[in-house]
Amino acid sequence: MSRGLPAGLRARQPAGAARVSAGLVAFSGLVLVPWALVAPPQLAPGPMTAFVVLGLGMVAAAVGILRADPDRLDRAGVLLLVPTLGAVANGVSNLATADSSAAAQVFLVVPVLLGATQLRGPGALLTTGLGVLSSGTATVLVDPSAQGVTDAVVVGAAMVAVTVALVWSADRRERAFEALHVQATADGLTGLLRRRAVDTALGSALAQGQVAVLMVDVDGFKQVNDEHGHLVGDDALVHLADVVRTQVRRTDCVVGRLGGDELVMVLPGCAPDRLAERAADLVAAVRRSPLLLPDGRLLPLTVSVGGAHAPSDALDLKGLYRAADDALYAAKRAGRDRSEIAAGTRLPA
Repeated sequence: MSRGLPAGLRARQPAGAARVSAGLVAFSGLVLVPWALVAPPQLAPGPMTAFVVLGLGMVAAAVGILRADPDRLDRAGVLLLVPTLGAVANGVSNLATADSSAAAQVFLVVPVLLGATQLRGPGALLTTGLGVLSSGTATVLVDPSAQGVTDAVVVGAAMVAVTVALVWSADRRERAFEALHVQATADGLTGLLRRRAVDTALGSALAQGQVAVLMVDVDGFKQVNDEHGHLVGDDALVHLADVVRTQVRRTDCVVGRLGGDELVMVLPGCAPDRLAERAADLVAAVRRSPLLLPDGRLLPLTVSVGGAHAPSDALDLKGLYRAADDALYAAKRAGRDRSEIAAGTRLPA
């Protein structure tokens, strides 16, 4: 699990958020420098110099954001900090220049839009809330009349409404994308991952260190189809998938369907001495979980399981599949309803 900022305060897409944040920071810095030099005649030389230095520093910060790793920036909170500081700075600058006009307050929309489009809900609302508080406080302090209070309330309400609408829209798009992703990667019958998604997960696990694979095959599946029909055969596969899910945690295993009645489990970080135990537990779980038929009868199911480990049995994806498949057929030849582990994984007696 990655450390750092809570997920709700992070960017939806760190790479895109970093580019947009850098653009906003650079634009703000480039605008701030000429503004400090020529626009507000009420600024003394000291504050003017400070604003110029701040503007140049913002341009330098934008360059740093573009060059840094977006994911690290996100975990460190930088991508949350940019719109939040921008929103608060709007109120501070309005107070420093004693400007409560609509032209001054409207600049709040820039960091609010950045937060609402690039951050997840809690982060976007935090940015908007702090910005509304800062801008509203400055407006009321500069213009404590009823008109000033009304302006602060109207601008604040508008910013909150914009944020809620954009976050809701972004959440809907994310859910739609996730649904499409599930359709593309999940098996339509069992809901398990398809072969390509399993291969991707296994390849990533191999690159990170030791990983184990369990190949699972239903014993006598053709006989089930012949005696009870293909609909019952489909029910048996769905039932088996459910049993397998009860034996794993989503955080430590990837389960997929390779095709037909063959399933696969990818166990990242699984040590060789644990693999045989995991395989035996799976065989026993299926044995004690018969399938309930439509007529009320119970259909006993058993599986054969073959396991292999990397780097003990193979160093690449194909080799690991081959070793696990060989172990699976060894389990079938030995009588089925059992598990076998590839030779390289077996511990000395």
